[in-house]
Amino acid sequence: MARRTEGEEAESSRLLAADWGSDPHTAAFGPGSAQDGGDPSHKTSPPLWTWLLLIASVLAFSSSGIVFSMMPEVPAMTLAAWRLQMTTAIMVPAAVFEVVAQMDTNTRWRLARAVWTLLLNGSLLALHFGLWVLSLKTTSLPHAMLFVCMAPVIVALSMWIMRQPISWGELGGTALGTAGAALLALSSAHSGAAGPGAASWRGDLAALAAAALFVAYLSIGRRLRAWMPIFTYSTLVTEAGAAVLTLAAACIEGSTPRHDPRSAHYGLFQWASSASYFPKIAYLAVVPGLLGHTGFNALVKYMDPLILTLVGTMEPLVGSFVGHAMGLVELPHPLTYIGGAVVLASTVIVSVAGHHR
Repeated sequence: MARRTEGEEAESSRLLAADWGSDPHTAAFGPGSAQDGGDPSHKTSPPLWTWLLLIASVLAFSSSGIVFSMMPEVPAMTLAAWRLQMTTAIMVPAAVFEVVAQMDTNTRWRLARAVWTLLLNGSLLALHFGLWVLSLKTTSLPHAMLFVCMAPVIVALSMWIMRQPISWGELGGTALGTAGAALLALSSAHSGAAGPGAASWRGDLAALAAAALFVAYLSIGRRLRAWMPIFTYSTLVTEAGAAVLTLAAACIEGSTPRHDPRSAHYGLFQWASSASYFPKIAYLAVVPGLLGHTGFNALVKYMDPLILTLVGTMEPLVGSFVGHAMGLVELPHPLTYIGGAVVLASTVIVSVAGHHR
């Protein structure tokens, strides 16, 4: 599924194996993810532990929007920067090991020549995460999660615009996804609610833009991951994204290098010294980031990518249900149920049609 989304993010967040390059639909997972591993077409009867890990991974990355929503007072760019800063810190040791102990000289030179491409992809990741977190602050959680999961539909739409080969199933799914998005936008206009957690067309648009940026991020990442080790790639891209978001937080939101309790501005690295924010940011980096996305990275060696994509479409449902159970999400407008069902159906149709094209 598209996302993810968070990314997300990010987010071993948002990795893509080169052998998935021929199928962009099964490569897109939400606010944070893409995969790495062997060819699952030669695997049969996945072991029991893979299904348990799949359930745990879905629950893990479905919780990212909820935890972000628990910090409504923190500006969007600052909060997104915190998330990528800690993710980078966690992955650095693995990346250093790959470069020092596993990478040959030719690959190291190639890595040095790819620095501008890595910076570009890190900037796309930063924009994706920044808009994703902004959408969580400016629209309802179900809307943000539904719109950001539309990456497969956006891929199909871009293929149609560029006149690339595309099946009737993909075209039909794209049309259905467009109708679902229109229904969600209509529900935002008629929700009548206001304030934090209320659906709005501005937040919906931010989530949709985040999905589109994630597609661009995956497109570049596919080429880099064809030869670059997984943690080296994800660490460098996440580090670049964290730097871009940190700069944006300072310039746009006025966040400062050191937090002053007497000031209304937040610290660029305040999460590291805050008893309130550190556990939440650590959770986002470890659970949705490492368990969620790295779990999917491991599963692609045992499961068909299409299964992972379709199970990934459960993220908006799981995230919204848990958010409502925790009292963080109000019952949505009736049109959200209809539009959400249409969007999820379109994502499934496009993913299946693209897989069999």
